[in-house]
Amino acid sequence: MRKNHILHASFSSYLSTPPYYIRMNYRVGVRMKIVMNSLKKNDVKELVNNFCTVFRELCLKLGIEKYKEGRRALFEGTALYVINGVPLVFEYNGFKYPTLVAIALGGLGSTSYVVVDQGAVKHLLNGADVMAPGIVETSDFQIGDVVSVWSPDRKTALVVGRALMNSKEVLMIRRGKAIKNIHYAGDKVWKICLEVLRKIK
Repeated sequence: MRKNHILHASFSSYLSTPPYYIRMNYRVGVRMKIVMNSLKKNDVKELVNNFCTVFRELCLKLGIEKYKEGRRALFEGTALYVINGVPLVFEYNGFKYPTLVAIALGGLGSTSYVVVDQGAVKHLLNGADVMAPGIVETSDFQIGDVVSVWSPDRKTALVVGRALMNSKEVLMIRRGKAIKNIHYAGDKVWKICLEVLRKIK
């Protein structure tokens, strides 16, 4: 089986599991006119090296460091980078973040993470920041770290964000905003990822 087929099978499995709102966001995705360009080999090398320096565990899980090809997808000013068929990176305010697709394929623990309770989920999927009282589990992280946010059953990646407090403060203070919501399931980056996956099947 080709690697891209494995990728699509894995992501299809992710979309077919509870909770239902992830499936809903996938099914109602609107087709987009995305411009895709191939990247030069040196540009791919630089991108992967810089990204994997920060997100080492995620790159190891995905085998990204053994890169072969890279493409850039553009839609309404948002740049998304696809490496070896994986929508891996998007740009936001000059910083490159991992996509939810990449984190979902990497699994829990491929980045710093928190798990939230059921009451927080609907707010996060409307773009709300992550509040400390809704967090039930954390890995170790510091202020400013990129953190993935997972569903109560620990199976579904919901949000990519930046820590506004460290993990110890989250569990001790139990109030206020803990993580800034940068990218969530159902937002523009999510929809670009899905459209890119459709295009490269």
